[in-house]
Amino acid sequence: MIRFYFLVVVFGLSHFTYAQEAIGSKLFQLPTDGLKVSGNTKVNPLVKPLKLVTVLDPKGSSIDRELEIWKGLMGSMDIDSIGYIFLVQDTEDIEQFKRYWFSEGKMDYPFYYDTERKVIEENGLSVDSPGQTLLLDDQNAIILSGSSPINTDPFNRYRSELYKRTLEMGMEGAVGGVIVEHTERGIKWFYANEPVYVTEKGEVIPKKQADAGIRSKKWVPGTSPLSDTIRLVNRHP
Repeated sequence: MIRFYFLVVVFGLSHFTYAQEAIGSKLFQLPTDGLKVSGNTKVNPLVKPLKLVTVLDPKGSSIDRELEIWKGLMGSMDIDSIGYIFLVQDTEDIEQFKRYWFSEGKMDYPFYYDTERKVIEENGLSVDSPGQTLLLDDQNAIILSGSSPINTDPFNRYRSELYKRTLEMGMEGAVGGVIVEHTERGIKWFYANEPVYVTEKGEVIPKKQADAGIRSKKWVPGTSPLSDTIRLVNRHP
């Protein structure tokens, strides 16, 4: 269960600076299999139709938070349709980072150890800006480029674009949970799939009953973009 929830109003108020670049048809040069550190998983992110690439700094102060967000993202998406390419900057102790990733961080997913930062530099990424994230299409062309998804606005844009792309490619249901989009009229949000309503006691209740409780102001609907569950929080006087 995701540990944190946001009230719906948060989506209308949260907005961080995000640079969406018109990349055109620029292709991303994927890392080679020789850089892959797999642990016990056999997943191959490089062959997935859509890919999210991010640069991680093993010594960065936000690494714990970034892994938490990435695990939540991966849990809300179909990993058979979407690949995650974690480019880990060269560090002095790869064995220590492997323990952190697979054991402490419980990441059941491979990463790519970018020896001498060759992949980062080959693709024109800045070695001084960890957290950079790119969304690639099925031809490895860069669709979106921005900062780490720990920031609200790029997080929403990546999910929204993945939702639209997977639908267009016939992969219905590949992205679940809340989708937040920026439109000419402002911000709108909707559920990609039918949500599950859960009370504070952990009881799952029907949508009709949940809607009635929300209308009567018995409950405040708490929701998270990393989950398809709406937590019904008791409204206290």
